[in-house]
Amino acid sequence: MNTDRERFELLESLWVSREVQQLFSEVLREDEKGRLIADYLNEHGDVVDHEVLAVLKHKLSSRGILYFSPAEPVNVRTLYISNGLMPLIFLVQRKMGRVNFDYAAFLAMGAKMEKRLLLKGVEQFPKGEKIYTVFGHSLLGRVRDCKVQHWLKGEDCLFTIADNRIVASFKGKNYCMPVGEFSLRNHCRQVGQRQTVSTCKPFDKNIDNFYLFCYF
Repeated sequence: MNTDRERFELLESLWVSREVQQLFSEVLREDEKGRLIADYLNEHGDVVDHEVLAVLKHKLSSRGILYFSPAEPVNVRTLYISNGLMPLIFLVQRKMGRVNFDYAAFLAMGAKMEKRLLLKGVEQFPKGEKIYTVFGHSLLGRVRDCKVQHWLKGEDCLFTIADNRIVASFKGKNYCMPVGEFSLRNHCRQVGQRQTVSTCKPFDKNIDNFYLFCYF
């Protein structure tokens, strides 16, 4: 843990403010090569993989989960869920000053999303908090938005691609939608479900996630 750490050289070079660096310092460490490392845990609290940010490389954790909050769990009002810590860092950097993150919690699941780990992480915080997914504009990101929506409702939905259409298999029925029209909102409308999760994505659809802003 680096709770008293004030700055990370790599984040400094990417114009991440000291305030944001301090917010995430609890779950970040810097190795001897200057890379940033975040540990991901299994359900038993054991480290199973790492997310790594280097000058020219960003490696997601293959599995596991990471979650934390600057506030006491009982005081959390919003929860941001992503597949990596770095998209969350740059989301906060983009929105700091317009959004109050003092009562926010952050949860990253790695490349392999696991339902039981997600539910365990969400259970650490009060019911009724506002939940945002931060998965980007890609088709995979949009599918992940929908996966989180269903899992939090105790449901499962299988998504496949056929002839440039997304096929959602839900409660014994198949629902088809063109890839270009597919989104969490449209999916919920199609299957007749109230949307309880909000998405948080860059306004520019040519930029997949908030982390990529530092390269434009």
